[in-house]
Amino acid sequence: MSLAIKRSISELSTITIPTHRLYKRLRRNACKSNGTLTSILAYVNLLEDASSNEALQILLKITDSMHFDESEFPDAIRKLVEHFQREPESAVRVKILSLFADLATETAIDGQQLIDEVIKLLKVEKSAKVISQGLIVLEKIGKSFTPSVAYINQMVFFAKVKLFSPSHNVQRHAILLLGVFVLISDAEKESLELIGKYTDSPDARVRAQAFRSMLTLGDRGVQLPPSLYPRACASLTDDYECVRKEALNMVFELGVRHPEEMIKVQDSEQEVRLIDDAFGKVCSAICDLSMNIRTLAAELLGGMTMVSDEFLHQTLDKKLMSNMRKKRSLHERSAAHFASGEWSSGKKWADDAPKEVISADSVSLMASGACGALVQGLEDEFLEVRTASVNSMCKLALKNPLFAVTSLDFLVDMFNDEIEEVRLRAIYSLTAISRHIILREDQLETMLSSLEDYSVEVREGLHLMLGACKVSTKACLTLVVQKVLDVLLKYPEDRLSTFGCMQRVGQKHPEICMSITPQLLMDHPFFDSAERDVEDPAYVCVLIMLFNAAQHLPAMLSLFPETTIKHYAYLRDTMPNFVPRLAVGGDTKELNLIGSTGSRQFLETLLSNIQRAYSAPQARQALLKAAQDDLDRLAEIDPTFSGTANFTSVFFGAQLQMEQLQLATTGLSIKAPIKECLLQLIKKCLMLQNLFSNLTNDDLLLVKQMCLRASALNLVLIVKDRSQSALGPCQLLLHIASDASSFLQENTLLVADTFTSAILTKLASVGDPKPGRVYREILPIVQTAAPVVIPQINTNIKMCKARIIEPTESSYSAENVIKVTAGLIAAVPFVAELENLQQSQRQDLRLKVKYPDQNVHIIVPRKRDLKKVMTEQGESESQWRLRTKVLLSHGVWTEASTVEITICLSVKPNNELELCKSVKVHFAPKPVKRGL
Repeated sequence: MSLAIKRSISELSTITIPTHRLYKRLRRNACKSNGTLTSILAYVNLLEDASSNEALQILLKITDSMHFDESEFPDAIRKLVEHFQREPESAVRVKILSLFADLATETAIDGQQLIDEVIKLLKVEKSAKVISQGLIVLEKIGKSFTPSVAYINQMVFFAKVKLFSPSHNVQRHAILLLGVFVLISDAEKESLELIGKYTDSPDARVRAQAFRSMLTLGDRGVQLPPSLYPRACASLTDDYECVRKEALNMVFELGVRHPEEMIKVQDSEQEVRLIDDAFGKVCSAICDLSMNIRTLAAELLGGMTMVSDEFLHQTLDKKLMSNMRKKRSLHERSAAHFASGEWSSGKKWADDAPKEVISADSVSLMASGACGALVQGLEDEFLEVRTASVNSMCKLALKNPLFAVTSLDFLVDMFNDEIEEVRLRAIYSLTAISRHIILREDQLETMLSSLEDYSVEVREGLHLMLGACKVSTKACLTLVVQKVLDVLLKYPEDRLSTFGCMQRVGQKHPEICMSITPQLLMDHPFFDSAERDVEDPAYVCVLIMLFNAAQHLPAMLSLFPETTIKHYAYLRDTMPNFVPRLAVGGDTKELNLIGSTGSRQFLETLLSNIQRAYSAPQARQALLKAAQDDLDRLAEIDPTFSGTANFTSVFFGAQLQMEQLQLATTGLSIKAPIKECLLQLIKKCLMLQNLFSNLTNDDLLLVKQMCLRASALNLVLIVKDRSQSALGPCQLLLHIASDASSFLQENTLLVADTFTSAILTKLASVGDPKPGRVYREILPIVQTAAPVVIPQINTNIKMCKARIIEPTESSYSAENVIKVTAGLIAAVPFVAELENLQQSQRQDLRLKVKYPDQNVHIIVPRKRDLKKVMTEQGESESQWRLRTKVLLSHGVWTEASTVEITICLSVKPNNELELCKSVKVHFAPKPVKRGL
């Protein structure tokens, strides 16, 4: 022990181990500590005397446990190959090949050696099933690493040889392998044409794979020539759905890649653009018998934005338009009819003879079945087709304002769809194209009738849409205001959504709002009216709309009575996010916090002061404590800088806890209990790891170094305490060290601090990572560790946090108690908004319910209850809304008491990070009433 303490950090730094060996040893030690490193040769040797069924079971066991010693791989592969050659059962040979693919994807085995071995085995193989599996394995192995050109050519040559196999499965997987690995230069010369020949194969699966491989080549950068278009069009009428699906994708891809290419119309000499003809072909697929094809066709229409206007407008009319016929236009025919008069003059021979009946199919540029394609999609019996049609109509309308106006009536009709998801898509689509349209009164009546929908999401979507659109007349705006206020009385829980709607309505219609101001405020020109209740939600909605309109039209201020001006001051203080600053009350100056300069300058000064006190521990700790309060306050007053301020504050808090615990490792006493300090330190490290996003590599390195220090302190203090097992903390330290070493290996430009370098080097030199051995090695490093480096300012950091909208403490106060019979369940509506929640953290979201008897229930919300917040620009990237119900139940209580509900993030078992303050609701389980 004394020898370990006397060794200094300088002595430890003289031990030089190559970097790659260091990281490999750390990973191996981490596996050893878990006892998960097994020998693959022990399994493979069992295959020598095993039957086919026993061999299959052994191979399955190898697949289930993939933590092997990498040094045994060459011998194991050799023995597996030998067993493959003498194995008579094809199922076992298939499993051996599959095991090669698993080893390539999940371990660090040499992929080039596997490719050589697989190709050698397949060259003498007779079973089509095994050859087909071998081609799949070659694809997986090739994707697991970056093979050289020689190995790519070797796989491609082998696949071309197997194209002539009589088995359709072998042909299909050979074509798949060609599409993934053939060189681009080779593909443009001959491979593309070779694959194209198999679109005429007798087997439908081979035909579909040929189209799919050509599309894969196109995604890799190969130029798909327009000569493939006739072949793809011919396959649109194939009997098999899989072929029609891939042919439809090919038609779309060629139309988008070569929009201006001119092709001849079928049975005619007239030429049209390739994008227009492809658009017509995709429209025809809307009438396909398969729902999947119809859905795909409806989705592809939205991506063909370069189509001509006449083809685009034809999708909204089921009758063939005159401009789609190869004859005189409607204007020319109408002019000729007007010039000739209504009745025959008799001056021209047979001018009143009946016209020749012309078939629409023979004279049209678009097939008659494709006319009104989007309308047919909107009327389809399957919601998938209707949803895809609405989305495509929205995409096309965003690129074509005239089409947006034409499609408005069709989107409004979809508000009456029986499926909620379709109604929502129609509402969001209309919101997206709102800048191109102005709503009429008849359209508004249909929209406003949907405001009474039972679904809160539909109502909020309509509020968003009404706030984004413009209306044409004063009567329209009055209709909107009256209907929104009537629905608010029916659904008072929509208060915040309605406020936001009226705010945007006022901003977009200041002139019309001015004309109806006296009517909305009930202001008589001669008599004083009674002062209205400022707590009335309907009156607040009106004021919010008028105040936002007055922001853009200051002349409206003269129309406000004195009581309205007083109410403005109250609402401005209570709802600053809905009520703008106006030039009333003598205070016209607005205090602007310049976050880009003021907040940054403050933080730079703060960090520089702490840096100056680097060598003075007492002054440094005092500055860190004061800095935490300052940073918390900065996060409150400057939202744009809150992520950076919160990250720095948590980092400083972890640093304070770490310096106190470092004193405890030397035998000195500290004020707080050691266990409590360790729990606080671990919690702050988990916050740094999980609650912050947009971290740079330097920030990530600091967080990993902080976690490494915390895990080292944890092990040292637990071993010193001797009251619990140190095996778990030792495993945790090794895994964190392995993660930090891998991160440093991936980012070679980063340099670790002296503590991290010493710990990693020391752990790599430990042969048997037992807790006592690791403790003795790292103790002197932990005791003499220098303070952590201060993080650099990163203004892009975002913190995951939440805000509970419902329930509120006022809605379930002592006067509004939730009463339920003991043992039964009370469902409390719960609505919360989350900011900067990452997609990977959705499944970790939890609701925590804490009862007065300290019982804590963790509730996992349903995935469908968490959705992104919709804005006028579409789905928000960083904001989510959780709308669910919290179930409360308990035994009998003598009186009502508070139950705390909060939202948190589960980062480890029994470790939840709260994202906001808890809300307290009064809950009273009553005893069961007995009958008389």
